[in-house]
Amino acid sequence: MKARIILVALLSGLWATAVLADRAAEREIFRQGWQAAESGDQPGIVQAISALPDYPLTPYLQFELFRQRIDKVPAEVMTEFLARYRDWSFRPQLERSWLRSLGEREDFDRLLAHADDSKDTRVRCHVAAARIRRGQTEGLEPVVRELWLVGRSQPDACNEAFSWWRRQGNPDAGTAWRRFRLALDAGEAGLASYLKRYIPADERQWADRWLAMAQRPHVTLRQARQWRDLDYARLIVEWGLKRLARSDWKAADEFWRVLVRHFDWPDGERAEIERDIALFRAVALDAGAVAAIDALPDAAMDQQMLAWRARAAMAQGQWAEVLASIEAMSLREQADSRWRYWRGRALAELQRPEAMVAFTSLSTEAHYHGFLAASHLGQPLSLCEETLQADDAVQRRLLRDAEFERVLELFHVGLPWHARSTWRHLSRRLIEREIEQAALIAAGQGWHHLSIIALNQTGRRQAYPWRFPMAAKGTVLAEARRYGVDPALAYGLMRAESAMQPDARSPAGALGLLQLMPGTAQAVARRQGLRYEGSESLIDPEINVPLGIAHLGELYRDFDGNWVRVAAAYNAGANAVERWLDERPETPPDVWIETMPYFETRDYVPKVLAFATIYEWQLERQPQLLAGQIIPGSGPAAGFACPP
Repeated sequence: MKARIILVALLSGLWATAVLADRAAEREIFRQGWQAAESGDQPGIVQAISALPDYPLTPYLQFELFRQRIDKVPAEVMTEFLARYRDWSFRPQLERSWLRSLGEREDFDRLLAHADDSKDTRVRCHVAAARIRRGQTEGLEPVVRELWLVGRSQPDACNEAFSWWRRQGNPDAGTAWRRFRLALDAGEAGLASYLKRYIPADERQWADRWLAMAQRPHVTLRQARQWRDLDYARLIVEWGLKRLARSDWKAADEFWRVLVRHFDWPDGERAEIERDIALFRAVALDAGAVAAIDALPDAAMDQQMLAWRARAAMAQGQWAEVLASIEAMSLREQADSRWRYWRGRALAELQRPEAMVAFTSLSTEAHYHGFLAASHLGQPLSLCEETLQADDAVQRRLLRDAEFERVLELFHVGLPWHARSTWRHLSRRLIEREIEQAALIAAGQGWHHLSIIALNQTGRRQAYPWRFPMAAKGTVLAEARRYGVDPALAYGLMRAESAMQPDARSPAGALGLLQLMPGTAQAVARRQGLRYEGSESLIDPEINVPLGIAHLGELYRDFDGNWVRVAAAYNAGANAVERWLDERPETPPDVWIETMPYFETRDYVPKVLAFATIYEWQLERQPQLLAGQIIPGSGPAAGFACPP
């Protein structure tokens, strides 16, 4: 079966390779032109454009040339270019740059003619300024108010519009207070301090107290007992208590016990404060959390609170309360695999025979909780493979599609962001069979990320060889041997971190297949004598994979060969994991995972373990990572099977 799968992928790749092979020389010229664009060499861009009159990606070079000459491109040329390529991935960026340029040059006629639908803040502010200059201010005040009413500083392009808006008598007290709070909610205390000037003079003492609450909550909450019982006082205290509860529920609870008697709290406000303190008491897995939650009014018992009641109870071994929490959830929540597993787990701990039924119903599903249920029963893990067949006619039709050709070309010349953007647009007009065949072509071309996202779009989630590809296989296996890392876990991490996207970038700054932070990569490179050439080098698999697997090897040694802890540390950091272990040293592994306070890590570790299990199947070996790490005393699971 595996040989046939490989053959299907190879044949799919051969069709595309045969069609696209004659593009090699053009790609090289394009890459040279793109490098010229990156260095600001405009004559080099022009030279490449001249050499590529019929190449599908030549408009991308024209886009770069126009972007770099944004102030010099005739308006009629720009509008015609934007209209011609209105569905291309570069259009939003080019249009935004052009509209900003029109505003900066005060070319208001063209700006007003073309910027009506822009969502860009700078462009909208330029449009507002243009309308002010033209005297077209009817209905403008609410537009500018919306631009002003955000929790961050706005660009200088907005200054003229904001000055005009203030001359109209804005902001009123309510609007000023709203932005002040937005700034504090966003952690922008400096902006909030600036905004204090727009708050009425007789109310600024409350703004000062709110700023103090944001910067020194413990001191300010102690002082709050001296405040008069006014709406502002209760609002600031409520904000401070809720904020403090996230990091120190005990302190928040102590302050609340005093302040609840000092102010005449409406029932709704009292309930919200007590709910937040109880919630974060449960997140901290305090022994009294279940009782604190049960003391809340019924209206506070939402799905989030019930989930944390269950986790707090399981951390204390209160399995009857775990079961009660689950049975109080909505039917939709109870049907989720997570709570089906924990219902079975609670029933098993309570030695109730229904546990067998609960685990059996879950054990045929191919995911983390299904695999765990099968392991509890001592059964093989359920994995039913779906094989995809190449359809030559559909693939040939796709390869003649100009937009799909552009998708592949963008990938091959090293512009994956543009390739993915173009694919999103293209896939909206493709039928499911065409998307499936596009996935096979992409896999054959070595573009695993597109294969994964395309098959996810079609719901072909059991097409495991394509959805869980062995990317950079030689490098992964060699480095895993070198650093004592299980290759299935390395692949599971890679699949969870980046979905096999070499240029993946996280909001936090992690890069590449194994999503390494530059600081971590640099430190690992120094300790292990590995190559590292700056943050951008991390999008190169030949640099990223050795560094990432070396980092895994270090974590493996630090956490005594426990892959569950290694995966958690890879996501949350070693310090967080060590803290959780110190707080709960004897906790069963599945409970330890489920009660992690970081929601991202709580979902991440099961995903990694499930993906690693599928890679164990790909590597044609017995599954041992998940069951052996989670169920104490358990060895490898009883193989894989596809239930009839």
